Amino acid sequence: MLSSAPPALLATGDGQACVGSGIGAGRVLSWAAPIPRSTVPTIRFEKEGQQVGCIEGANLRKAALDAGINPYKGLNNFNNCGGLGQCGTCVMEVVEGGRNLSPRSDVEEVYLADRPANYRLSCRTTVNGDVTVRTNPGDGVGKGSNSLVGALKALVGRR
Repeated sequence: MLSSAPPALLATGDGQACVGSGIGAGRVLSWAAPIPRSTVPTIRFEKEGQQVGCIEGANLRKAALDAGINPYKGLNNFNNCGGLGQCGTCVMEVVEGGRNLSPRSDVEEVYLADRPANYRLSCRTTVNGDVTVRTNPGDGVGKGSNSLVGALKALVGRR
């Protein structure tokens, strides 16, 4: 006797669906839409040699701190705004995967006006996919960042 219950659909390793029981069990269904894979963004901290998974939309600074990675350098460990985007001291260099981050904010444009485009304030950066970063780049803080010089450069459009 045939069961009137519909067969269960099971995900295969390649994102397809197949029939899980009854007649035709194990057969891939060509008409079924691919089942989306659940992927977790990975942040690779190059200097530390550490890789951390995070939820999509995670804050880069918070993810670093949660993993025991310090986004600050020297006296900035004590002289920072705690992630409020008001000091410019949590700079990270994006090595790979910049397209998987939120766009630079207006705050970043001011604080990082005299820095390369791949420098980000980790407190203002959202992770949406895999990325590799370098913490505490040598020229990330000072020399115009978080200063009148950096703000003036941003206002006059020098990049």
